Amino acid sequence: MKTSNCFNTLKLVAAVLLIGFSASCRKDKDNDNDTSSAKNENQAEAYFNELNNIADQVGKTGNISALKLAEDAGTLLSECAIITIDTAENPGVATPNVYTIDFGTGCLGNDGKTREGIIEITATGPYLSTGTIITITPQGYKVNGNEVQGYRKVTNLGENSNGQPTFSVEVNGTILLANNGGTIQWNANRVRTWISGFNTPLLFIDDEYGLSGTSSGTRVNGLSWTSTINNQLLYRHSCRQIVSGTMTLVPEDRPDRLIDFGDGTCDNSAS
Repeated sequence: MKTSNCFNTLKLVAAVLLIGFSASCRKDKDNDNDTSSAKNENQAEAYFNELNNIADQVGKTGNISALKLAEDAGTLLSECAIITIDTAENPGVATPNVYTIDFGTGCLGNDGKTREGIIEITATGPYLSTGTIITITPQGYKVNGNEVQGYRKVTNLGENSNGQPTFSVEVNGTILLANNGGTIQWNANRVRTWISGFNTPLLFIDDEYGLSGTSSGTRVNGLSWTSTINNQLLYRHSCRQIVSGTMTLVPEDRPDRLIDFGDGTCDNSAS
């Protein structure tokens, strides 16, 4: 998937997004190469997926020592992150219900990103138990200077017909970009399917997730967009990005865009 019209993202989900449009929509749009809605959609998706990945890893291990043993297996957190577990248990719940991850004023993760602030994770039960609700709330949380606000709520829906754990995901988020780069507002409703890696809970690098659903947002320039996943997006943890699937994105002031994330190759590109 190679084209000549490229732009840089934050290398969060895709380092290159190339947006095409229908010839039938070309009137007064011949120079329509605006990619801001696609960039902002993917930035938001990446930040909140990352929150989910961090919550998963902490929920499965509960401490940095266990995560350190699995560093080569794709963990994000390093020893400078302080994990606190609330030992108060809900009635009938076998696991602690509150985790706090404190990155202080700057903590370099195993993925090379610097984080600061706090992530609070509340769980009504064990991660893989049907009906468990996990709420992830950032508090003064920044990644490389970009502040992430809002919440991500994940509900375990049980296994699908293929025996894969599935989760509903609700996001209400705001991202304040570093260096006065503007604000992205993002809301999403997703179904997240754990396609592979659920049988090896401490080997994170083999985890793969399928994403379906819709989202909407407001770009840095103040204009809005909506998106619908047409063919399930595949997020591969070993690549730390989406590697396949398609999405239709509808910017407020532009023709629809069809984004194709590729054939599964970890190539940092989409079309």
